[in-house]
Amino acid sequence: MGFLLPSFDEATEKRFDVWRASRLNDALLAPVAIGALAMFSFLLWDWLLDPTQFLACLTIRGTGTIIMLWCAWKLLRTRSTPAELRWIGMLAVSSGTVSIALSQYLLKDGFLYGPAGLALFPTVSAVVVTRARQVPLLNLPGFTVVVALLLLKGVEGFALFNVLAFVGTGVFASCILALALERTARYGFQLELKLEEQAHVDPLTGVANRRRLEDEAKGEVERARRFNRPLSLMILDLDHFKGINDRYGHPFGDKVLRALADLGRTSLRQTDLFARVGGEEFVVLMPETNAYAAAQLAERLRALLAATPVTEGELSVTATVSVGIATHGPEAPSVEAMMSLADKALYVAKAQGRDRVVIGRSTMDRGTEPATL
Repeated sequence: MGFLLPSFDEATEKRFDVWRASRLNDALLAPVAIGALAMFSFLLWDWLLDPTQFLACLTIRGTGTIIMLWCAWKLLRTRSTPAELRWIGMLAVSSGTVSIALSQYLLKDGFLYGPAGLALFPTVSAVVVTRARQVPLLNLPGFTVVVALLLLKGVEGFALFNVLAFVGTGVFASCILALALERTARYGFQLELKLEEQAHVDPLTGVANRRRLEDEAKGEVERARRFNRPLSLMILDLDHFKGINDRYGHPFGDKVLRALADLGRTSLRQTDLFARVGGEEFVVLMPETNAYAAAQLAERLRALLAATPVTEGELSVTATVSVGIATHGPEAPSVEAMMSLADKALYVAKAQGRDRVVIGRSTMDRGTEPATL
């Protein structure tokens, strides 16, 4: 990471690169195109300094302008990846720097009177990189050409120092600007991640909400279908929760909900997704889990809740939960079908007296009753 920049884990860093590249892709079209036209307009300066080299300078600047406009067209036509954006930026910056350097090489006293032009594209390179550390690499081709032309021209003394100072100042200023831009971008991305997380978290219990469950469940169902892997889910419903609210008050009822959520977070596996989908109802999505393994997990969670009273001062209440389980299969091929099957099993658990786990049976299992643990 750069100096004093917020950092993320490896996977999130890759997301940041893609996120920043997509925004730069949209923002760079105008600057690259305007930069190309601005560089071409310096032909007037070439004419005033040395009319005999005008046609050569026209060829050089025209070629650089075409390359930069092609880069702008590329940005317009495609959604660039971070790597593609890097080479497009390098090509645009290098073509600008090299075109100016070649023109000054041809002009009489070009390097003496025009070093400020060589600071232009190194400075603006700050806006074409996703990371500040890429600035020196982006300017390396152009800087190499400038040094080679200075040596060929035999520039020395104050003129040599002046050119190198302007180019070096441009690169240094670009690094500082790129660092500031990346820092701002990272804080913006950090805020977006926080908002994204809040949009997928139930504010009362801190577990996943229905939206996140639906998003992840679709992917897990597709994976289970494609690779023929087991996938189960359970629906948990707190027993007599309305009575708890009515008798002890809603704040205590919220505490019961949080107690169940805490047990789910600590007792389930990391691969399981525990979500609150509304009121006193929770859902656990369990990849790589068949119905009976899911029932064992559900029974452990049910027993833990029954053995863990929720207390507040002298008040102590034992809450129980009923659980319905469904497994992905031919007759439960979607999230909606699995939820429906689990909900029917939950209804059976309630009808049998609550505080129990029931495995739902699809219509394939004709003549069989839901299995109760």
